[in-house]
Amino acid sequence: MFDVGFTEILLIGIVALIVIGPERLPAVARTAGQWVAKLQRFVRGVKSDLASELESGDLKKLIGDQREQINELKQMVSSAKKDFETTTREAVKGAKKNLEAMESTVKELDASETSSSPEAMESTVKELDATEKPSSPESIASSSHEAQTSMSAVQDRSEGTDARDNTDASVASDNPDGMNRTGTESGN
Repeated sequence: MFDVGFTEILLIGIVALIVIGPERLPAVARTAGQWVAKLQRFVRGVKSDLASELESGDLKKLIGDQREQINELKQMVSSAKKDFETTTREAVKGAKKNLEAMESTVKELDASETSSSPEAMESTVKELDATEKPSSPESIASSSHEAQTSMSAVQDRSEGTDARDNTDASVASDNPDGMNRTGTESGN
């Protein structure tokens, strides 16, 4: 606090002894000591109050910064959630459209299964897959699975009619002259 050396204290003590006198000097020294102690405590208290105010101000500033960061994170999470929800809705809508298109194609294929060959049906399904791309990997997998399922169902149905046609064709191909086993002409 004050830069007082030993010589300055000795000089003050000698002047006080001369001015105050030896009888009252111990009581004055005690009172002066008490005042100095009170002054030191007051200075320490002021310093600690200032330090705590600075710390609380820093803490308030730090808490305010943390709140701002938390609010930013909340906004980022909510915007990511909204983006995810919209993307999911779009994927579901795309998958529904693809499913409806595939169902209508299957219905068309069922209606024309007697007049169409399996190769023609397969090319129609491939054209449909090429023109309408699903928007997500899950809808791609489900669409291709549905297409394979409907293709195998159509092929299974058409194999019954093709088997009858193939029997006549194989009989005709076995006989180069176009005659069947009974000696009559085949249906070629």
